[in-house]
Formats: sequence, structure tokens, C-alpha cells
Amino acid sequence: MKEFFQLRIMCVLFAVCSIGYSQGVTGLDAGTVQDSVYTNKYFGMRLRIPDGWLAQDNETTKALIERGHDLAVGDDKNLDAATRASEQRSVTLLTVFKYAPGSPVDFNPSVMCVAERIQDLPGIKKGADYLFHVKKGLSASKLAPTFEKEIYETSVNGVDFGVLESRLVIGKSEIRQKYYTTILKGYALSIIASYNTNEELRALNEAMQSLKLQM
Repeated sequence: MKEFFQLRIMCVLFAVCSIGYSQGVTGLDAGTVQDSVYTNKYFGMRLRIPDGWLAQDNETTKALIERGHDLAVGDDKNLDAATRASEQRSVTLLTVFKYAPGSPVDFNPSVMCVAERIQDLPGIKKGADYLFHVKKGLSASKLAPTFEKEIYETSVNGVDFGVLESRLVIGKSEIRQKYYTTILKGYALSIIASYNTNEELRALNEAMQSLKLQM
């Protein structure tokens, strides 16, 4: 169940600024994972996955997202419709869990990478602009996370990212997330890290510091 919550938090609420249909873009693909390194030729992207963490295939990710859909949107028909539209207009490039889905653990840290077309939204010029809309969507959701700081900007190996941090309590479990978004080739490219301990955060920060993008 926890993986369903996590995936919906990471994906379902990117609906607010969904534009375009990414499957129609020649050359865009999900990328590959080999020897704990994710690469994507379209974005010139390279990201080292934390040692021992497990990349999920696209079909598994799709099934987890679908099963968790109602947990995030509840009976909000408008959010449900927007979410369905977003799922058709975005590409989930990478989903990684520390443990195999279904493992007997209280929380399963994860990294997810999602690309969404924003070519028809000229007002979105940088990652922080995109995350402004993501924050609004998260705030309107059934899960209602909290935000302990405003959206801010940071540089990762020379690439500018907007960053949104959120905190969510589900029962006795706390989920913390960091959304990193940059604008590249007409897409909002987002990396979402989910964690609840400092050790997990360090591993995720190390993964982010390994990130290379061809701007």
C-alpha cells in the first residue's frame, strides 16, 4: 500500500500544468538502467542510482500508479479528470525503490523522474514556475501535505533547478519529498526524492550530485 501512496503523491498531482502529448515527440524514450546508472539520450541525462536500489520496469510502475489513483484524488472529479489527462501527456522516465515493492518495511524510499510537455505554457520559464503549479495541486489533493519552506532554486552541476519540499503524515508514517524541476527541450523535467531519515536523504543527495544533463 505505501508504494501506491508514494507514487500517487509523486505523479498524480502533476496535472495542473499538463500540456502537449509527449508520446508524439520523436526520439523521446524512457531511457535505460545499467550498472546502477540511468541514462537518457534525449535529455543527455546521466544519474547514478543509490547502490542496491531497484529500478522498476514501466509496466510495474504503471500498475502501481493505477492501483493508487483513488488514494490521492478521492471523490474529487475535477482532480480525477486532470490527473487522467496528465497521465496521457507525461512520461515516467524512471522509478527506483530502495526495497522491492511489497517488502515488509514501514517506508520504502524512492526516486522518480517524470517529464511533462510545457511548450504551450510560455509563462513557465524555469523549474520554480512549474513547481508553483505543482504545489497548488498538492495542496488541493486529498493527501494535503505541508510545506515547511517556500519554493527555492539551486544549481546541480551547473544546471538550475527549482526545489519544492513537502511533508506528509499517513497514519504513523512520515513521508518527506524533494521535487527538483528544470526546463529542458520544451519539457519540465522533474526528479522526485521520497525519504524519511537523514541516511536516506544523504543517499538521495548523492544521487542528485551525480546528475549530468546536456542543456
